[in-house]
Amino acid sequence: MAGMADEPGAGGDSGLDAAVEELYALSPDAFLTRRSQLVAHARTAGDAELARSIGALRKPTVAAYAVNLLVRRRPADADRLADLAARLREAQSRLDGGLLLELGRERSGLVDELVAAADDEAAAAGARLSPAALRSVATTFVAACASAEATDAVTSGRLTRALEYAGFGEIDLHEATARPLRLVRGGAPAGPDPRAGGTSGRDDRADGEGPSDNPDRTTDPDRTTDPDPATDPHLAAAEARLHEAMTTATAATSRQSVAAAELDLAETRVGQLQAELARARSHRDRTADVLAEADLAVTDAQRELRKARIAVEALRGV
Repeated sequence: MAGMADEPGAGGDSGLDAAVEELYALSPDAFLTRRSQLVAHARTAGDAELARSIGALRKPTVAAYAVNLLVRRRPADADRLADLAARLREAQSRLDGGLLLELGRERSGLVDELVAAADDEAAAAGARLSPAALRSVATTFVAACASAEATDAVTSGRLTRALEYAGFGEIDLHEATARPLRLVRGGAPAGPDPRAGGTSGRDDRADGEGPSDNPDRTTDPDRTTDPDPATDPHLAAAEARLHEAMTTATAATSRQSVAAAELDLAETRVGQLQAELARARSHRDRTADVLAEADLAVTDAQRELRKARIAVEALRGV
């Protein structure tokens, strides 16, 4: 792609898309230089609009670069993340608390794997990720599981900054990806809306018959007619409370899952810091030993110096 902007007819959306695809495969340091080159090429070609669009592309953070690198070099890992995200959203839509907890543990393991893989890919590309950058990579993968839009952003390979998710509310995706966002990988097909068709919370008739389909329901004296929520205020209030409770339970389960993932990340970081502390203490002890030996050497040298001075002064008759 290096010569993309030099080719005739590479303007417009196709030219911008090609520039985006090339630039977000580069490290943040190389990004600025190449962006300036592409802007200059577009201006030389007389495409001022393309030049402005390319010039407006945001340089990715180090964490975003690492995520983009992983998505591009290991598309199978991006597929695993997207698949897990879809299953998490499906479990949440069904208010399946047990499955959400199980998938939350699976997410924690996958996030750890993806962070390690992103670190490896960045190192292979000559970049070193700081502990802060690694945490941002981890929170980005956690956020990718929260919504289809976040999944698309993270797996696009065109991320500009890290994402975070607190377990409730929408994820801020403002300027989180380059535009246009043409996905590197295809998005997962949308599943059926669990709220549409099938069953509802008010009518669980397995045979699908309504009151008008079975006249015996109203003529049989031994059968009672289901209350109509439109005319029964008690039922309407109960269903409103049920809906509110379901919404609260879903949010609480989601927050619990995210908190568990954050705890796993924190424990991993604690382990890393403990290992670093052990290495620092070992280095301190070795340095202390070297210093003690140096102190002895200085003491011996000063003693020998005094002896030499005394000997010289004796010979001089001082």
